[in-house]
Amino acid sequence: MGWSILAIVLFLFIPMLYPAKLPLVYHIYHLVLFTVLFGIYYFNIKIVIPKTVNKSINFFYVLLFLGMCFLVVSLMNFVETFLNLQQEVYRSLYPEKFYVASEHKSYANYYVFFVTAIVLMTGFTNFLIRKWNTEERKKLAVQELKAKAELGNLKAQINPHFFFNTLNTIYALTHKDVEKSQDSLLKLSKMMRYAMNEDNEEFVSLQNELVFIQHYLDLMLHRLPSNVTLEYHISENHYEAKIAPMILLTFIENCFKHGVTSHEDCFIRISTVITEGVFILETENPLFENREKSNGIGIENTIKRLDIIYNDGYKLEQSIIEGKYFISLKIKLK
Repeated sequence: MGWSILAIVLFLFIPMLYPAKLPLVYHIYHLVLFTVLFGIYYFNIKIVIPKTVNKSINFFYVLLFLGMCFLVVSLMNFVETFLNLQQEVYRSLYPEKFYVASEHKSYANYYVFFVTAIVLMTGFTNFLIRKWNTEERKKLAVQELKAKAELGNLKAQINPHFFFNTLNTIYALTHKDVEKSQDSLLKLSKMMRYAMNEDNEEFVSLQNELVFIQHYLDLMLHRLPSNVTLEYHISENHYEAKIAPMILLTFIENCFKHGVTSHEDCFIRISTVITEGVFILETENPLFENREKSNGIGIENTIKRLDIIYNDGYKLEQSIIEGKYFISLKIKLK
């Protein structure tokens, strides 16, 4: 497009500024100039700039820049003399007058220098823009690889944490009810299969993710003492919605880690709902300050995953009101 514009300016626009038809030599001169500018442009961006410029203009490139300008001026000065351009143009404009070379100063050299400088600066600017774009793409690629690697590490820390807790639950059941422990093992096997098959995906079916959560809550029901009331509502039939795998479990686990004690009655509430394309998880549990505090790696890693995957597409609110711990997680679904 740039070369098309330059051609229009040289061969159409500038000739239109003259009051008379210009001779053929004028167009031959500009055809040679256009060809020279084309060659010097690509010589500049393919050879000169890559070998002399790193990130900005330096003194050596300035010298080469001026040298290329003067080279084009000298070449076109020779072409102008060879074509007798100035005299031919003067005759076309003033056919009744006699041309005297000493009385007419040529400004062609300034004109050629100016046009050449614009072409070379355009090439330099394009080179820097392309180089910047290439570097930005490389940075984005590195960041993406880093994010994927970090996600993998975070998942590797979260999943064993979950399975250790679940195995403890089943171990407790084996001392109470063998049949229930067998049913729990079956559910655990389904959960493990889901985790292994789906956890490598960036997004999974929300329906499958909620079935996974349902199995986990069923297992926890077997383990909870009689003084703990668990109330949960898991929404259903969200076949089209997608969500990041294993992103909800940590917040639900947190309810049982910090909201259960054998010394008093406990109430845990968990609910999920979808409103206008936004998935909402809400939890409520008592917070016992005298409980042994964990290192918080599960919540911390899950928040990092949310930041990486959803960026500003999620909202997490945590609050403590009158000894109760509330979480509200809102995720804009894919």
